[in-house]
Amino acid sequence: MSDEVQNGDHAAANDAQGAPVADVSVVLVDDHAIWRGGVRSMLEDTQFHVIGEASSGKEALEIVDQLHPELVLLDIRMAGGDGLDALQALKAKHPQIAVVMLTTYDNPTYMARAVAGGAAGYLLKGVSRDELIEALEKVSSGDMLLTPQDLMHSLRGISEKSAGASDLIEPLTEREHEVLRLVATGLSNRDIGAVLFIAESTVKTHVEHIIGKLGVSDRVQAAVWAARHGLSSGASAQNVKA
Repeated sequence: MSDEVQNGDHAAANDAQGAPVADVSVVLVDDHAIWRGGVRSMLEDTQFHVIGEASSGKEALEIVDQLHPELVLLDIRMAGGDGLDALQALKAKHPQIAVVMLTTYDNPTYMARAVAGGAAGYLLKGVSRDELIEALEKVSSGDMLLTPQDLMHSLRGISEKSAGASDLIEPLTEREHEVLRLVATGLSNRDIGAVLFIAESTVKTHVEHIIGKLGVSDRVQAAVWAARHGLSSGASAQNVKA
């Protein structure tokens, strides 16, 4: 492992109102040490604590195996290999870890590959500190970073296959199918609740059950599952009945 792999300190964090918030462990992956140092500085005095750094996809796999972070910020183009390949390897081995792509490339193809590969979000390196923190807070709380438009654009390139019972850990109920179709459009829990005339907390519970039954890591990957199984917004009502 490179000497550039470093451990960070953990400290208690408070939110803007002074109420305690849970610490989130983070690993930074980029082949530019200056960039990693800049992001580390941006995350100082927040709930996000950098516990390690890596300069390549290979190093990222090694340090994630060692430190088990909750969140990884991953570049796409690195001298040590393709970040999108590293993403797939990370999610295959550690599906519970949220991975956010942080890149200079505003490229729809890259975004689509990132979503299909398991990324929880796609951010550009020009993002401000406040925007970065807000985005990471959303990911940590299980919300979706992609706009509905970006999500739908990314899902268009994902091929459908026939849905079968073997793809599910447990069959979805009719209501869960309804919620999943709306998740695949990029709607928030609040918006889904308004559409279905149910409480936001009820939607959150449904989404948690869906993620568990699909065996995926987050709502973005639930949306990818829906697209692959023909349950996205273009699916007919007949396709979503339990």
